[in-house]
Amino acid sequence: MCTSLSVGLGITGKGILFGRNMDIESHFGERVVIVPREMPLRLRCLPELVHHYAIIGMAAVADGYPLFADAMNEKGLCMAGLHFPGNAVYETPGGFDADHRRIAPFELIPYLLGTCATIAQVREALGKMVISDIHFSRELPNTPLHWHVAGVDGGVIIEVTASGLQLYEDRVGVLTNNPPYPYHVAHLHRYDGLDSGLPSRLNREGQPPLGETYDLGLGMVGLPGDYSSPARFVRCATLRRLTAWDVLSRKEAEGQFFRLLGAVAPPVGCVKTPGGEDHTTIYTCCMDTATLTYTLLTADDIMPRRTVLDEALCCGKTLKLI
Repeated sequence: MCTSLSVGLGITGKGILFGRNMDIESHFGERVVIVPREMPLRLRCLPELVHHYAIIGMAAVADGYPLFADAMNEKGLCMAGLHFPGNAVYETPGGFDADHRRIAPFELIPYLLGTCATIAQVREALGKMVISDIHFSRELPNTPLHWHVAGVDGGVIIEVTASGLQLYEDRVGVLTNNPPYPYHVAHLHRYDGLDSGLPSRLNREGQPPLGETYDLGLGMVGLPGDYSSPARFVRCATLRRLTAWDVLSRKEAEGQFFRLLGAVAPPVGCVKTPGGEDHTTIYTCCMDTATLTYTLLTADDIMPRRTVLDEALCCGKTLKLI
């Protein structure tokens, strides 16, 4: 379970806010990691990236390699991988046209963010790419994922299913988990009538206005409140749609961004795995592409921790751990 969110900043300035909840049973060695421009990025089937864009994000580090869960590059392109079990089908190595470039799932975030500055470039890069079932190691097999990518020129959802690599335009600004993305978009239309005002159709002649007999918020009656993937998608997408982003300052927008993700974050004990483990939000992040700031809230520390991807952090040849 995870939820990612992308929001344009409206009148507050250029750029977007992008981030996610990481919902999981246990920590995975995650920490904020920076890949400077000159640090070589090894790729299993493609030439090593010697010169690339600097990247900041949340990752586990294995054998000196950043295994990113989410990240942003110095050009303001953002990306997150979300759990997609049962639907993610990576290509068997060797079972594809030799003209296609082969890349492992764990290489996709560093490769795209290292080489692309825009969504248009992401589309071009994926045009002849095969996401192949190449494991990082025997101890670290591939996780079934789909990916949310966002930039100032739009966003895309990347899914690899039994039908092959699917690239969907992101018109909603939200991604959760199963089922595949087209289902979520179709399901969301059932809730198009939800609104922030009072439902005037319920007013009756001779009766006092609803606002005098009930509390506000009746226009949102029917909004799903559970923590299933479809419910989180609808809840987050609806709240995103109704939030007045265009009148918020940059600071206020970030606060609302975290509030929206908090509305879909399962508290400890509310979601259990089949094995009885607590499945909860261990961190929430927000990336501001205009200021290149990565802001982090963790389950044990809700005070924001900010890291700005400045020129000093972009330079260097070795991984930087925050």
